[in-house]
Amino acid sequence: MSVEKTLKKLYSLENKVILLTGAAGGICSVMAQTLAGAGAVLALCDVQEEAVQNLCRSLEGTGHTAYRLDLLDRQDISACVSKALDTYGRIDGLINGAGISKRIGMLDVDDALYERIMDVNLKAAFFMSQEVVLKSMRHTGGKILNIASYNSTSVCGGSSVYAVSKSGLLGLTRSMAVEWGKFNIQANAIAPGFIDTPLTSELKEDPIRHGRIQEMTCCRRMARPEELMGMTVLLMSPASSYMTGHVYNVDGGALIGGSPWPFPTKY
Repeated sequence: MSVEKTLKKLYSLENKVILLTGAAGGICSVMAQTLAGAGAVLALCDVQEEAVQNLCRSLEGTGHTAYRLDLLDRQDISACVSKALDTYGRIDGLINGAGISKRIGMLDVDDALYERIMDVNLKAAFFMSQEVVLKSMRHTGGKILNIASYNSTSVCGGSSVYAVSKSGLLGLTRSMAVEWGKFNIQANAIAPGFIDTPLTSELKEDPIRHGRIQEMTCCRRMARPEELMGMTVLLMSPASSYMTGHVYNVDGGALIGGSPWPFPTKY
């Protein structure tokens, strides 16, 4: 078998229907472009209706659709999944990519902020996945990918509620794998490190915090969204058919301790 045929057999997403939440975001818009390029047909969901429609029109391939989705509304979640199924008949993959954050001290967090971050980052992923599995994947199998964070494991100051939600997402991922493996569903999470997107723009623009990110990371820089795409395609493709219940850290080496302190070396 040729290299091209081997790689296509393992990693092609040709004709796979993938529903992506938070599709207009900095990471997820690149995911959409990559998945479309690998052959997937996408149901793009985001509260930013114009942005997600523009993204849909820009993608390679045909058959993609865009939906305005308010993840704070359970009925909207249910209706969105039903619309996608009316269009495609099945959902082969789900990426829970929507996420919000606000960098603020724990003592400054009020009820409204806590509930909003938890509802978008964790509660919505729970019920979106439940809807997709009940209405489609329990009959057909599939892939679920949750977008976690460096803050799922190692916490940055001022990210308390975000860290709680993203840590919870890892527990949710494991529960999905345990309960839904019998349906031939593989559920995993990607935990990005510091990615250069609008969500992290204030960190990049602050020389002190940006310098600290460089110190914390073995690669000594923030990542481009494109650098998450290899793992994304792997976890949505046939190549990961026996990988489930895990978090895959794509963080430039931040969790292992970042850049070393000075030490004697000729190099």
